[in-house]
Amino acid sequence: MLTLTREPGEKIVVGDDIVITVVSVSENGRVRLGIEAPRQIRIDRQEVLERIRNENLEAGAGVSDRSGWAAYAARRANKRAAGPRERTEREGTLATRP
Repeated sequence: MLTLTREPGEKIVVGDDIVITVVSVSENGRVRLGIEAPRQIRIDRQEVLERIRNENLEAGAGVSDRSGWAAYAARRANKRAAGPRERTEREGTLATRP
């Protein structure tokens, strides 16, 4: 594992087309990252990906098109995990919630 120290606003470049920006660091140590990547590159939080994999395993071995179901489950899990602001930003509009 590569460990880097970055300040808010600084960036890390992965390959030719992925840029990770440190957006902010709160007083309690929580780090907000911004990730710029091509749309075809899937980006998931680890806990969401593990939940999707577990749900797929629990769904049973009778599913013939596992990748199709996994993609469907991933979209649903990402929508559930995103707050209202994130969901509207992803859909192309910006609605600020109080």
